[in-house]
Amino acid sequence: MVSIEYIPAEVRWEIAAKAASATPVAYDMVFREVLGDKYDEIERPIYIEAGKEMKSLATALGLPTDNARDLGDIKRVLFIILYGPECKVERVEGTEDRAVVKVTGCAPLNRTREMGLGPKVVCLAACRTEGESVIENLNPKYTMRFNKNMCAGDPYCEMVIELKR
Repeated sequence: MVSIEYIPAEVRWEIAAKAASATPVAYDMVFREVLGDKYDEIERPIYIEAGKEMKSLATALGLPTDNARDLGDIKRVLFIILYGPECKVERVEGTEDRAVVKVTGCAPLNRTREMGLGPKVVCLAACRTEGESVIENLNPKYTMRFNKNMCAGDPYCEMVIELKR
């Protein structure tokens, strides 16, 4: 009898992560054609909810959310859990008030390119919305912004997490 146990856990994770990163790209490809510019507006609440779900996951895993350094580390961990080992993320700097996270490998961006779609159209708004929602749901005292974004042509993404002013 064939069993899931015959497939190594690492391989199962890679397969699941690839499917997780391809699904929203496929939805974008199909629905944007019908909805046009309204697609981003309709999609936005979905990514806000995804940010809320990341809060539930962080809580279930007992991850600390007390300061910017913690939030940067959690952002990295959750991104890799969700999208798999293709994701390459590091904390560049981290204090209680401010953290900088750098992404050099991104599974959703890879799927977008593989499907021949424009990352600036498909990924940029969704990524920003989800990223901001994740941080603000993990700790409402903090916010996140992008300094650089691979979907817009930069060689890497740079996210700054800091106390709200």
